[in-house]
Amino acid sequence: AEGTDAPRDVYCTGLYATRDPAYHVPEALEYKPGVVLWSDGAEKRRFLLLPPGTTIDTSDLDHWVFPVGTKLFKEFRLGDELVETRMLWKQADANWITTTYIWDGITAERNTSTVGIVRDDGYEIPTDKDCGKCHYGGADYALGVEAVALGLPGAEGATLADLSDRGLLSDPPADTQVSLPEDSTGNAAASLGFLHANCGMPCHSTRGLGDETQLVLRIRADEIWDETGHARAATVSGMDTWAATVGVAPTTASVAQAYPDALRITAGDHEESLIWLLSNVRGDYQMPPLASHQVDEADNATLAAWIDALPP
Repeated sequence: AEGTDAPRDVYCTGLYATRDPAYHVPEALEYKPGVVLWSDGAEKRRFLLLPPGTTIDTSDLDHWVFPVGTKLFKEFRLGDELVETRMLWKQADANWITTTYIWDGITAERNTSTVGIVRDDGYEIPTDKDCGKCHYGGADYALGVEAVALGLPGAEGATLADLSDRGLLSDPPADTQVSLPEDSTGNAAASLGFLHANCGMPCHSTRGLGDETQLVLRIRADEIWDETGHARAATVSGMDTWAATVGVAPTTASVAQAYPDALRITAGDHEESLIWLLSNVRGDYQMPPLASHQVDEADNATLAAWIDALPP
């Protein structure tokens, strides 16, 4: 009910069918977005739990609105160890509860720490407040449960097509499977998706820092779909991400001073491209700035290859 706080015990959240984390309630829809947020190498499982008889309001394809009572869960594993379960719970039109549960064997209690908990292996469990710093960039607080991420080829489970087939979207698009534009480098689509999931969805969009810095890395639905809900023939150079990065100087003075010769993307040179530089460091100016202590080597290599192949 509205005003109820998150329970202390993870087994009271509604995700688990028994007091064994291997068993989830059947109505929890497991999904995997086609582009995913880097979490220091942790393996993740994600679940969407909608109140019975409800649908997601997708009348604005770029701004999904979830019914009150929606719960989103994400489990994090390091190797065979279940480390944490995070929950987002929509209690009212403008009120989401965010929390995480820390596992100790097959039990997990709500994390009430006011500072991030860094394990001996370097993995950090964020605070509730840290979760909110990213999720404020979601249209309705959620990240990853959106048209672009669930419509791409790599999506699994409760994809855009699956949610449409189940009748869980108020206004599904005509095309429920789409792809990101590619160029002659062969690495553009993967790079656009990497930036969308790790930078654009949480922060660098017109809902977040993009308004202030004009560094827009989130892919809008209307860049991929036309007004009839059919897939567009998008081009890499026509995307907001391209316009905001290629050949563009930073607007943040401290970044410009720290990297005086770098542009956001310097075509042909990833080592002079801030998009790669800040994603490839941990410490001052690192991106993403929260709860990450390891560089995503594979995706950064793809990003570097894309940048290096762009004609200067």
